[in-house]
Amino acid sequence: MDFEFRMKTGFFETKIYYLHIRKGKLIFSPKESDDNLIVIPDENILNITLKKSKKSFEIEIQTSEKFYQGLLYNKIDYEEFINQIKENINKKIIFEYEGGR
Repeated sequence: MDFEFRMKTGFFETKIYYLHIRKGKLIFSPKESDDNLIVIPDENILNITLKKSKKSFEIEIQTSEKFYQGLLYNKIDYEEFINQIKENINKKIIFEYEGGR
């Protein structure tokens, strides 16, 4: 399953990528053809932080070279997303949930 991801690319700039979760890597393919494909092998990932609030689902991926941050773009099955990350990426995953009703 692939997910639409709005990646922060500048101070007030975001671009839409398709996030493909594969065994041992994350792949961000750009929606616009002029942007570069981003492949992050799990050996380069230091940690992944998932933040769920009532309105959004934010993802932060920290590597030794770069920090990737953004929001899942469309309504998704969050449990399916988390299960795919856990099954395919062998790294520390931090999940923050904004509680309340």
